[in-house]
Amino acid sequence: MDTNLTNRITMQKTVAAYLDTHTAIWSSLAPMQTAVQQYKQGLVAIDEAAQKQQTPSGATEDKAAARDALEDVAFLMCEALGAMAHAADDHDLIALTNATQSTFSRASDDELSNLAASLLSAANTHKTELTTFQVTQANIDELDQALQRFNASKTNPRMTIAERSARGESLEALVRDNQEFLRKQIDRLVNLFSRTHPDFGAGYRKARVIVDRAATHKVSKAPGEATPPA
Repeated sequence: MDTNLTNRITMQKTVAAYLDTHTAIWSSLAPMQTAVQQYKQGLVAIDEAAQKQQTPSGATEDKAAARDALEDVAFLMCEALGAMAHAADDHDLIALTNATQSTFSRASDDELSNLAASLLSAANTHKTELTTFQVTQANIDELDQALQRFNASKTNPRMTIAERSARGESLEALVRDNQEFLRKQIDRLVNLFSRTHPDFGAGYRKARVIVDRAATHKVSKAPGEATPPA
């Protein structure tokens, strides 16, 4: 959440708190009661959206774990296939298995996925010969499953970024709508008390100040003035 948005939410909550402490002044005005209730519902929606936006995701960590697992099992399969290839003088397989552990760790996600897929295909083709090197069907299945998990995890961080972006846009809209409601409804209703309770109106206008905590200066917005979108 950016500072501008945080400042606007803080102002809106400050206004709600101020109104709560002066209920005795405005509670007799039915439209004010309805407006304040609706305004607070907007704040609840804002808090829920902000919480969803800030909830950390384990997608990146899951991807790292899936990659580590694939690198480990693919490297071991590569070693077994490499040993078999040299024993059989299989030049194509020798070329495929011409890799070190750093080859796997330095490979891009797509390169690792493609290499692991090629090794899996070779393992399935030579599963009978691989038994001599104590490579079982369970080992081949382990490589297959590790590859599937890694491929599935590759898109998760991107999806998480997209989801957070969408949530951010939703939060911005909620804050903007609630602030517009503040300007069009509550600001005007508070102004009705300007003669009977001038101190209440003055305090309300102070609560409506948006404090720029990043720049340590204040931007005042009196009732009836539009607040520019962040």
